[in-house]
Amino acid sequence: MGIHTTDAIVLRRHLFRETSVVVSCLTDRFGKIKGLVKGLRMHPSRHRSAMEPMTVNRILFYDAHTSHLHLVSSCELLQSFSALSNDLETMRCAAYFVDLVDAVVPLEEPHPAIYRLLREALERLTLTAGDLTEPRVHFTLRLLRLTGFQPQLDQCAACAGPVSGEGFWSVGQGGLLCRRCLHQDPHAEPATPRVLEALASLSDTDAPVPLDAAKCPDRELVQAARRW
Repeated sequence: MGIHTTDAIVLRRHLFRETSVVVSCLTDRFGKIKGLVKGLRMHPSRHRSAMEPMTVNRILFYDAHTSHLHLVSSCELLQSFSALSNDLETMRCAAYFVDLVDAVVPLEEPHPAIYRLLREALERLTLTAGDLTEPRVHFTLRLLRLTGFQPQLDQCAACAGPVSGEGFWSVGQGGLLCRRCLHQDPHAEPATPRVLEALASLSDTDAPVPLDAAKCPDRELVQAARRW
């Protein structure tokens, strides 16, 4: 049974029996892991953290090779992002980031780039005021790219040919269709060049980039991101 120390962002926290909690964490070295923190609710003073969701902690855990549930023996709070709770929409956006990571990142596969993405996104949210469209869409697209789920933005999903000009988003085909292949999914929705350009710009950068609202209105950007 190996002993490891790592920084971890808490994604979920569940009560376990009367005194303990089970946490799902994204770590900087080991990917997403699940851990049991015994006695945390009965003796909180033994730990330096309550392991609340959306906090960064330094944890020491025992690697249980026969199970995906590891034993967390100590945890120390490093960053709480307490400013997120000052605004409801900001808190909702942060919760969306955490829930999306928990949904798409597999257990125990190291993803240091995704750890950095989530931590930096939460840090930026504490400093962001106003519209959250670009941070939300950037995080979604960047996460999909890092996990290998993002469809090609310049290639037809049916014929693998280049998509020049307007493409069409097909749920059934799992990507863009060119006009020649539109017969494969008559219900595919148009994806304009300006939207494709904006999506590509956001998915290629480590941080959100300001977009020209006149060329790509937020409404179109959000609708496109939701399809993907």
